Order: sequence, then structure tokens, then C-alpha cells
Amino acid sequence: MEYVNFSTPPFPHFVVAGNALYRPGDIHGKRSNIGVFDLIFIEYGELYITDDDKTYHLKENDILILKPDSTHFGHKRVSMKTKFNWLHFRTFGDYHYSNEFHLMKEERKLLNSYSDRKNLVTLPLYKKLTHLESGEFSTCFTKLISANIDKYQQKETHEQALLSPLECQEVFLRVLSFIQVFQPQRNSNELLATNIMEYIMSNYHTHLTLESIANYFNFHPVHIIRCMKKEFGITPNKALTQIRIENAKKLLITSTLSINKISDFVGFTTPSYFNKIFKEYTGLTPKEYRNHKL
Repeated sequence: MEYVNFSTPPFPHFVVAGNALYRPGDIHGKRSNIGVFDLIFIEYGELYITDDDKTYHLKENDILILKPDSTHFGHKRVSMKTKFNWLHFRTFGDYHYSNEFHLMKEERKLLNSYSDRKNLVTLPLYKKLTHLESGEFSTCFTKLISANIDKYQQKETHEQALLSPLECQEVFLRVLSFIQVFQPQRNSNELLATNIMEYIMSNYHTHLTLESIANYFNFHPVHIIRCMKKEFGITPNKALTQIRIENAKKLLITSTLSINKISDFVGFTTPSYFNKIFKEYTGLTPKEYRNHKL
């Protein structure tokens, strides 16, 4: 997980926000050194984005922050109707990137210096919101939107913001509060369980196993299981299966992909195993589920 850390004050400030509606076959444009952070939130559908050398396949409720001094572009066309919100913000203060969740020693020294009166706002460059979080997040985000890109009508519109600049900044900081990472007060095992869950949610479509998760976090599989069960009441394998099933359900409803392709897309080894597990969780086969929901 990669983070961007803002030294505050000054706080990051809002520039402009909008939404975009893409057709199947559309692709995100290429932009370099845009000078602002670009926060993207997927309402539904998907978006393929590369930022520098990192590639992302964004889906519903995913958030991605693109760097202001990098090159980002769509590396693949979307296969379904997609709507996403975007927000530009910048800072005149210092910021840096890190792969650490916790504050580094020099940062702790900065925070403990009374004369500096500084703090850090830490944001993950990628985050998946829960359905509960996404509803409130979207409601808050919508208040800031003044631009619209509609690929279906080949039209781009800009309207006057409904809120004053101060009100926009207030709402914008509320938006950031949804994704801000705080210095953890939990013990190391609770933090490990949270990081494991985030890792599974980001990589469920790959060939994840308990052993590969344990190797990634450099802990024994038994310790991984113990932490997950204590924090979430579920084993890593069970969490992985549930996440795959939930994403398969979305694809069955929102896409025209074949069941075999969906099976492979969400990480199941064979279509027959996918059918078996899907029915265990939903009481229906994938085909029955799709027919029932359409």
C-alpha cells in the first residue's frame, strides 16, 4: 500500500470536481504533470488506469488518487457502462510518498515539536470503500460537482458551483476524512488483520492463497488466521471467497461477460468450482442468479 503524507498546515485545498459517464469501449485519456492531485471514485462499472508504473483496475466503490507530477493514462478500454466522479485538489505545503502505514521517526519528531505545531494528513493512494461508507461518501462528493463529461452524448458541461469557496473547502475536507489514515491506536495484530483484509480486497482476482498472503506479510499462516479471526471473525480463505462471490454477483448483473469469464475474472480456478461455491453462498447457480436479477 502506498500513501501520500501532507504536512499541515496548510491543508490540501479543493480546486474542482465533476463526473464522467463512459460507454463500453471508452478509455481514459493520457495526461502528464497536471499539477494537481486527481481523486477518482467509481460509482459503477470499471476503469483501467496506469499511474507511472503502477496499474489499477478500478471497480465500484474504489478510490484512486493520481499524482500531480506523474503520467497517467487508461491502459485498457472499459467493457461496461461506467460512471465515476473526479476531484482535483492541490497543496502549497510539503508532501511526500511512503509505503509505511505508521509515522516515520523524523515525522514523530516533527509532530512532537511544540514550536512547529505541525501535523500530518495521510491518505492512501488506493482505497475500497464499504457499501455503507460509499453511500455517505457519494452524497458528500456530489455537493462539489460542477462539471460533467458524457461520452454517450459527446458533451462536456461546466456549471457554476452551488457552494461558496469556503463551503466547498469544508465539504472537501469532509471527503478527505473518509479516506484519511490515522496513526493507529490498535495493537499490531489488529493492524495486521486490517492490512490483510485490504490486501485481499485489492488482489482477490489473483491466485491468492493463505501461504502467499503469509509470505507477503512475513508471518506464519497460523498467526495470520488467528489475527483475522479475532478482528473480523473470519479466516483469510473465507474472506477471499466472500469477496470473490460479491464481485461475481456485481458482474453477473452489470456486464454481459460469460459465466466462465466471470469465474476467471474474480479468481476462481475453474468454472465448475465457481458454480459450486456460488450456489453454496447464494442458493442459486450463477446463471440462475443472473436470470433472477435481470
